[in-house]
Amino acid sequence: MLQKSIGSMNLRIHVNGTRGKSSVTEYIAAGVASSRPEVMAKITGIIPSVIHNGVIQTVDRNGAARVQEQVNILRSAFRKKVKTMVLECMSIAPELQKLEGSIFQPHFYVITNIRDDHREEMGKDIESQADAICSAIPANCRVITGESKFIKKIEEKASAGNSTVITAGELDERLREKLPWGIFPENVALALTVCREAGIDPDLAEEGIMNWIAGTKSPLTTMLYGGKKIRFLNAFAVNDIESTESFIGYWKEVSGHTDRITVILNTRADRPVRTDLFSEWIANNRDSFDLIILTGNHRTRARYKLSESGFEKEKVICWNSREMRSPVKSLVSTVSDGAFVTGIGNIGGDGFHIINELR
Repeated sequence: MLQKSIGSMNLRIHVNGTRGKSSVTEYIAAGVASSRPEVMAKITGIIPSVIHNGVIQTVDRNGAARVQEQVNILRSAFRKKVKTMVLECMSIAPELQKLEGSIFQPHFYVITNIRDDHREEMGKDIESQADAICSAIPANCRVITGESKFIKKIEEKASAGNSTVITAGELDERLREKLPWGIFPENVALALTVCREAGIDPDLAEEGIMNWIAGTKSPLTTMLYGGKKIRFLNAFAVNDIESTESFIGYWKEVSGHTDRITVILNTRADRPVRTDLFSEWIANNRDSFDLIILTGNHRTRARYKLSESGFEKEKVICWNSREMRSPVKSLVSTVSDGAFVTGIGNIGGDGFHIINELR
């Protein structure tokens, strides 16, 4: 049944990398759907979802994520007579990334970028993480990437498996000017390159992608509550330091905010390295922050790391279950009028709760 499902699809695209996988998956699906019928995409990002012919449906998940989820989606796609499948890689462990590729047998393997993240599963440094992502490159496919630092490693691994590499250039200035704030041009350029290589008419692909982008929601919201105006930037899903710095800097510039910011650092005990890295980053940039609010089930560790580094104790607040009952009220009572607040670290657990209340 599984092989029959895969064989029935005439275009299979697997999207891997560190940042931007969900967005690129959505854009590719929108671009392909502009001229081909029966397109399905599976994204694993903030909320696991399936997009079939433009309709989004949340994936019901019982327990932890497993590769079997991808198999179930592929079987569902076969029943729905899907001809194009765009699948975001959901695996982190290198051996499971390879397994996904061997199951899916993609025509195109997309690598968005390679950043330092998931040290627990993928390696203690970015070189090891690059090896993990590159080791999952399938044989006999076309690899399309926006990554430049590790391009030689990508090319070497692809060549060993008789795969070819295509690099996405910069987005045309005409299109850059059309993009809403918060849409990263490199993700759009990558999706357009995939569509072009897949034989999609460039004008139709561009139209499909731009229409999809027009319907996306900005991660920056403004709250008017309790007589205060507070801007909140949702960066919970941006899990590495480099991307977080870039993301926050971008949105501060967009909003014109030049003062210090308040950070909600949501922690997870199963991501201990991330807790330490973000705590160290905050401590090393202490002049950039008004307050640090700690949430999640690893907040005691984060508070310890901040204290150990000499970060001012009076600027660190731990939210317990009481504060989390109504995080918006707790936030408004904590920060001053005009505050710029950003959530970072992890989307799971308290991160979801905070975002859902803000919505």
